[in-house]
Amino acid sequence: MNAYKLAELSVGMKESFEKEITLEMENAFREISGDDNPLHRDDEFAREAGEGKFKGHAAFGMLTASFYSTMAGMYLPGKYSLIHSFDEISFLKPVYVGDKLTITGEIVEKEDELKLIRLKVTIRNQDNKLVSRAKMKVLVLR
Repeated sequence: MNAYKLAELSVGMKESFEKEITLEMENAFREISGDDNPLHRDDEFAREAGEGKFKGHAAFGMLTASFYSTMAGMYLPGKYSLIHSFDEISFLKPVYVGDKLTITGEIVEKEDELKLIRLKVTIRNQDNKLVSRAKMKVLVLR
């Protein structure tokens, strides 16, 4: 876990990490969220409902989006973060079990008076395809 303080942060700083989506993650998310939509568990349903756009059941978008929290809480800034808000979250391509995701965050703005940074975060799959992106505001507590 990083522990950047506000004075140590600057526009252009980047951090990245990787995560592989597993069936266990999906099942845990299903249990926590209560979302049992067949799009997220039934390959045949997903292929039919998506008219061939899905190769199988899609991972939960919000499971993928949970890595935005990981970016702020563990990497940029890390220990002293408090997510303030999201200006945008977009889900651009489906994510599947077995996908290896790279999550990259970049500081695009810093407001010292407000103790706030703005992050642009992207999530790409193993084929370097952009699957999700977000713009978020994070307070830096120290």
